[in-house]
Amino acid sequence: MALLSDLPQSDTIIELGAGTGKFTELLALGGKHILAVEPIAEMAARIAVDRLAAVEVLIGSAESIPAPDRVAGLVCCATAFHWFDYEKATREIFRVLKPNGALALIWNVRDERVPWVAAFSRIMDGYAGDTPRQSTGKWRVIFDDARFRHLESKSYPFSQAMPPSGILHRALSTSFIAALSSEEQDRVRTAVDRIIQNDPALIGHDIVAFPYVTELHLFVKQG
Repeated sequence: MALLSDLPQSDTIIELGAGTGKFTELLALGGKHILAVEPIAEMAARIAVDRLAAVEVLIGSAESIPAPDRVAGLVCCATAFHWFDYEKATREIFRVLKPNGALALIWNVRDERVPWVAAFSRIMDGYAGDTPRQSTGKWRVIFDDARFRHLESKSYPFSQAMPPSGILHRALSTSFIAALSSEEQDRVRTAVDRIIQNDPALIGHDIVAFPYVTELHLFVKQG
């Protein structure tokens, strides 16, 4: 994965919001000491520490990181930073980073340059409400935070192959859609199905490519 080669090298990496360890496994390919921090014990239990010798799982949050001061050369947040309490989390990130340590903010975002994906996103946006999401851009306040200097931002396009029905499943499995009433979910199903049945890029295909872009925003600790 090209993104991994663009991350700064560090003997100790802290991953915040590790979830079930999907990105943790990629970080572990480097063989470094990784502290995978996840607040939900049931999710953390699914991180495959039995085959990831470099990984240590810690139950904790970005707002209260269970790690000593200045211990990490790199902190990673993969599809997680927008969920954090900004002031509390950045204070903790600053604390655990070594001088000149790096903060990597990573998201997989839908590639809305593709017309049917843009139409799909408009449906989803209509139901998102105040759910914390990368797309709101509220997290971008960090670009003006004097404690962190922006080093670079890069993007890595990729796609996921799936049957057209996978597009519908992607919509209905989203948290704020799954919480809707059955009637509202039927409206979402109808709207997404209309895209599948009418977009030339999707009509008649048994397998389609759902295009994404992985975004990396890299910062360095100041002072």
